[in-house]
Amino acid sequence: MGRGAADYLKQCEEDRREMFAFGNAEGRRQRMEQAGRDTQEAYERHERFEHNWAGEKDAEEYQKKCEQTRRDSFAYRNTVGRVQRLELTERESKEKHLKHEMYETKW
Repeated sequence: MGRGAADYLKQCEEDRREMFAFGNAEGRRQRMEQAGRDTQEAYERHERFEHNWAGEKDAEEYQKKCEQTRRDSFAYRNTVGRVQRLELTERESKEKHLKHEMYETKW
């Protein structure tokens, strides 16, 4: 084999090594980019989860507040009803007593 052929083979071998080195570097770069995208996607997914969880928690707190307001309203209405019934009973009792006194004074 001549000197030109040996140089050509040597150059081909060098080109082949450079091609593999470039392929390795390119593959590494792409894997790093994909890892970055995966990390960003996981972060965004976590943020959505936390946001949804906070929303659910707010909804639960609102429902508890509504239930407590409803219970307080029932308690208030019961108290008002009890007071009204007591006042009615006292008024009726006084009226009966007054009617009885009027009846006694009439006779």
